[in-house]
Amino acid sequence: MKALTQISRVLVGSLFIVSGLIKANDTLGFSYKLIEYFEVFKMDFFTPWAVQMAMVICIFEILSGVALLIGIYNKLNTWLLLLLIVFFTFLTGYSVFDARIKDCGCFGDAIKLTPVQSFQKDLVLLVFILILFFGQKHLKPLFNKAIGNICLFVAVFLTTGFTFYTYMFMPVKDFLPYKLGNNIYELTVVPENAEKDIIEMVFIYEKDGKQFEFKTEELPADLDKYTYVDRKDKLIKEGFRAPIHDFKLFDFNGQELTDSFFRSPGYKLLFVQNKVKEGRTGMETKLNELAKHVWNRKNMSIWALSSSSPDELREYQKQHSLIYTFNNMDAVPLKSMVRSNPGIVLLKDNVVVKKWSAYQLPSPAELDNYINQ
Repeated sequence: MKALTQISRVLVGSLFIVSGLIKANDTLGFSYKLIEYFEVFKMDFFTPWAVQMAMVICIFEILSGVALLIGIYNKLNTWLLLLLIVFFTFLTGYSVFDARIKDCGCFGDAIKLTPVQSFQKDLVLLVFILILFFGQKHLKPLFNKAIGNICLFVAVFLTTGFTFYTYMFMPVKDFLPYKLGNNIYELTVVPENAEKDIIEMVFIYEKDGKQFEFKTEELPADLDKYTYVDRKDKLIKEGFRAPIHDFKLFDFNGQELTDSFFRSPGYKLLFVQNKVKEGRTGMETKLNELAKHVWNRKNMSIWALSSSSPDELREYQKQHSLIYTFNNMDAVPLKSMVRSNPGIVLLKDNVVVKKWSAYQLPSPAELDNYINQ
């Protein structure tokens, strides 16, 4: 039991630290996953606190892993770990049966796990944590209490600082398709010989007050005695998905501009504001100054992107006397494009050159440095 407890200690502690660091690297992205769960469980009242909750979870995971490895506060820590893993196992188990949840977000965008894989992972973790819970007497501290507390304090300071840094200035390591150096147009292209989705049609009929589901090859011979109700398509096997498959750009009138955007040569400066009323305030003047600075430059264009409604955008533009006009895009690609609201992305042709968050918007001179390279 002693050896098994020590193995569990190292595995669980290391996994929690790695998992926490990956999520802390992209706290805003993890908050989007929490919001997805809130919507599924009809708990939208938690949505305004999603970022704060994401930060707390990331910090707790890392500190819990550190405390486990150095052997401090073992009784409290194993209780918290057990409660947490029971809760997570319930969530991932539920995800297996709910098609709306595609990924648990356990390892952010660095490692994608299917709901089944996430559930299996949590079941294994539950076993290891139960070993720790019942083998607490074997969890001896590596240092005396004073040194252990100092180590934990340092971990609190570094973890909290890292979490706030990545929230304010974007992920240190970008795992998304819009990372620096990527050609976003190339990532939207689907090869001609790409594998297609395999879809199974299921027909729903009613007879004698009961509903029946039939596959195409299972339709009964006396079908005329049934009443048609509906048809649904069931995904059997997902085909090829382009890394960027949801990049669609429209103007206020609903005219699609995606091809025009990709064909636009030279530098493209993207002002990304997912929801104009929910982003960091006070940035409008600086964005306007940048727009004025590059407005008449040759071989450069400005594209302001938002998922807000046209009426909201018109009101926002008028209120802040903006010299640029917004185009509409779905919230999902905007959130992936830059983990900030507002945020700026600089493209050369269609290659990502640089990103800036709302806390580090560039000056005209800094922008020129990247354009003149």
